[in-house]
Amino acid sequence: MIQLSQVAAANYHYKRYSMDYFLDSVTRLGFLNIELWASGPHFHLDYFTPQDVKALQHKIKERGLKVICLTPEQHVYPVSISHPDPEYRKRSVAFFQRHIEAAALLECDKVLVTTGIAYLDADENEAWKWCQESLSEICKTAEKEGVLLPMEAFTFYSTHVFNRAAHIAKMIREVGSPNLKGLADTDVMATTGKDTIHDFIRELGDDLSHVHFVDGNPGGHLVPGEGKLDMDEVLKALNEIDYKGYLGLELLDRRYILEPELAMRDARAWFAERLGEH
Repeated sequence: MIQLSQVAAANYHYKRYSMDYFLDSVTRLGFLNIELWASGPHFHLDYFTPQDVKALQHKIKERGLKVICLTPEQHVYPVSISHPDPEYRKRSVAFFQRHIEAAALLECDKVLVTTGIAYLDADENEAWKWCQESLSEICKTAEKEGVLLPMEAFTFYSTHVFNRAAHIAKMIREVGSPNLKGLADTDVMATTGKDTIHDFIRELGDDLSHVHFVDGNPGGHLVPGEGKLDMDEVLKALNEIDYKGYLGLELLDRRYILEPELAMRDARAWFAERLGEH
């Protein structure tokens, strides 16, 4: 049975507030685990020395919190491991390698990865090959640091090459690294409209290592219960497989920006009601 301790707060919608405010907020709400969005203004890694990362980890630990997944911003930043330009791919690989090393300093054993944007006029087989080669390099660093890489499929608005559970499962097999895993995002799968949580469970099996548990219309990445998705069915499906991973609250809609703690409180309350915990 999924426990409330498996629900991870996240700082995406706290971006108008300081990192200290975010950490204090989720501590007030009773969270134990966080998914850390690595982006400006909170944690743009280019502006952090290893000592700065260790100082951040001290702040996190002194509040009794744990980073369970580091999620570098890779959708709006110029990061794409399936880009046709080899220099672009090389720098994208280095981007992930730096974040894996930062995750190790944060005592975090997961870093979220994606393929980046795929050009519609590029050859699909070539794009897949570029992605596979890049992931193989990134996995070498992950294996060295003891970090798992849950891989998320984007919607078809970003990539037509890598937007389904079967694509994740195929890439895991082809890369062949024990550190490459899969991620299911409930709103992304609904927006794409090809898979359900049951498809992700079937395709990924034990490689399903992280879930972004968010509602949508589809689209929006909303607090559970505020959109049109059947979040109760998702929770039921995960309970049926005795899912032991975390449920990250990747809240992205701008309605939450000014009062982020209220949104996080509402999300926690949704789980507490269903899990019989408070």
